Amino acid sequence: PIGGTPTRGTQLQLTDTLPAPPTTTLPPTPPASELPADSGSGRRVVYSKAVMRVWIVESAGTVSKTHRVSGRRTWNQPTPGTYSVFSRSSFTCNIKNPSICWRYMVRFTRGPDGDNIGFHEIPKRNGVPVQTIAQLGTPLSGGCVRQATPDAIYIWDWAPVGTKVVVLG
Repeated sequence: PIGGTPTRGTQLQLTDTLPAPPTTTLPPTPPASELPADSGSGRRVVYSKAVMRVWIVESAGTVSKTHRVSGRRTWNQPTPGTYSVFSRSSFTCNIKNPSICWRYMVRFTRGPDGDNIGFHEIPKRNGVPVQTIAQLGTPLSGGCVRQATPDAIYIWDWAPVGTKVVVLG
């Protein structure tokens, strides 16, 4: 019916359309590969748990390398702060589960139970990787920082005992 109540299936609009909401412009988000501003100074390894990424920073402040990692997103293991590499092993296994092993372990802190936390390649359980390279960038670790093998070798070669490590939340 014209001018009356619309019947089922008609295209009559009874109320005015609201104006479009105002647009807000957010500041651009820096790319994940950009070194966080609050990451310290000097020669260091920077690990951001929020973006699951590591940066290798030279003494002049330039980034020589960055790559995705898999760590633990929770507030602990490790807690944000500044650490120092205290030991390294070319090959090691999980103390609680010796069927899980990895290479290129660069330790920089300990967990609440005294277990070592560091950078290393993706572990293998009975010779089979516990995650894929494509899963790097996802928090899948119990505390350590898992990396692709070439990245683990890079940190192994770059970070001797005493190297500064900055962990960001």
